Amino acid sequence: MNIIELEDVWKVYNIGEVEVAALRGLSLKVERGEFLAIMGPSGSGKSTAMNMVGAWISPQKARCSLKDRISLT
Repeated sequence: MNIIELEDVWKVYNIGEVEVAALRGLSLKVERGEFLAIMGPSGSGKSTAMNMVGAWISPQKARCSLKDRISLT
């Protein structure tokens, strides 16, 4: 059973007149009991993805869900 699911998630930040895509089509499924490490260089979207999973920010496109807790569309 998946407890975390992200499907084709996008998040773009506007910094002045510049658009910065933090996430471009991220898909992820985590099953109950799994351990997961998210690695990448600075600015690759790790914190943005985790903030979506924690429901601190919403995706601009796609769906994020936490089973037995909340669902963001």
